[in-house]
Amino acid sequence: MDYVRVLDEIFSQFTGPKFSIRFWNGKENEYGNGSESAFTLVINSKAVVRRFITQGAIGFGESYMDGSLRVEGDLEAYLRLRHQFKHVRRTWRLVCATLIALVTSPFDRKKQIAQHYDLGNEFFGMILDDETMSYSAAKYEGTETLGEAQKSKLSYISDLLTLPEHAEILDLGSGWGGFATFAAKNKKWNILGYTLSNAQLTYCRELMRKEKLEDSVTFEYHDMLGHLSQKQFDAVVAIESIEHVGKGRITRFLTEVAQVLKPGGSLYIQTTGRYIARDVDPWTLKYVFPGGYLPSKDQLLSAAATAGLTVEVFQDDTEDYIRTMTAWIEQLEARRSEIEHMFNPAFYRLWELWMHGAKVAFEENSMSLFRILLKRPM
Repeated sequence: MDYVRVLDEIFSQFTGPKFSIRFWNGKENEYGNGSESAFTLVINSKAVVRRFITQGAIGFGESYMDGSLRVEGDLEAYLRLRHQFKHVRRTWRLVCATLIALVTSPFDRKKQIAQHYDLGNEFFGMILDDETMSYSAAKYEGTETLGEAQKSKLSYISDLLTLPEHAEILDLGSGWGGFATFAAKNKKWNILGYTLSNAQLTYCRELMRKEKLEDSVTFEYHDMLGHLSQKQFDAVVAIESIEHVGKGRITRFLTEVAQVLKPGGSLYIQTTGRYIARDVDPWTLKYVFPGGYLPSKDQLLSAAATAGLTVEVFQDDTEDYIRTMTAWIEQLEARRSEIEHMFNPAFYRLWELWMHGAKVAFEENSMSLFRILLKRPM
């Protein structure tokens, strides 16, 4: 099969900035419009093409990670181009090439098992802000730094809840304790945080000792799916943790959360979501976001109504995530040599691809950032 011809038929359908593909045989084809190429896609073998056309996102992502496929130039320009793949017309040659690639792939080849890194706190400390260690979108007002914008986000959430001192708050997926620390110090609230990360749990407990907040903040190793608590809370916060609930569990989850809210209590949700529901791509599920699902706006609001919760605030703040991802990418790229030494080049390329891909997905309106305040009626 002439795989150069196959790729030519695919990419000749694409529109946008000029780009080129350099093949394993030295041939280079140009596509798109403009005087200079935005990027060059470098493909080292026919095997890469076979993975590309039979495995989709998995094939591309794993080839990028192992270096058999490279992007020279503007990686994000290529990732934007990939959003056109769903519109590609499947020619007879592409159909035949796909079938041949499937047939000629060894059937006894074991599936590559995703490497589950115990990333620990040191890695995330390289890319997150060092003031709050927030692994979620910040809230920007102007030209502030990432750390300042993360503190603005925590202040925004706390002010939105409008609760008195000594209010009881349940923090679902409490991360590195940024919200709990801020709320306990600035609002004098009592916080119970749930996490399923031992590394985060150790970090948070040490942070509370350091900040002398042990009397007002408690962290537990506890799954937020299932039995939440015997007591009720004035508010529950889920800052980018509902993405781990799963496609079929959102209504049940919100119903369970509603039951641990006092009458008049509030649920704050910050989540990466969509306007049109669809599954997360398989490469991201395998390497970055196992078991993850990005809920749609309609799914969230329908589940909230079923749970008996009313919508007080719904905001689309996607621009905040674009700016946050940009800041994380800058810090990731600045620490490239350290990350490659700590792990390996494939690990760095994984995070490079995911972060740039997520930023482009926000820019292309494939993903959105929702901030939602729900309330249990009195």
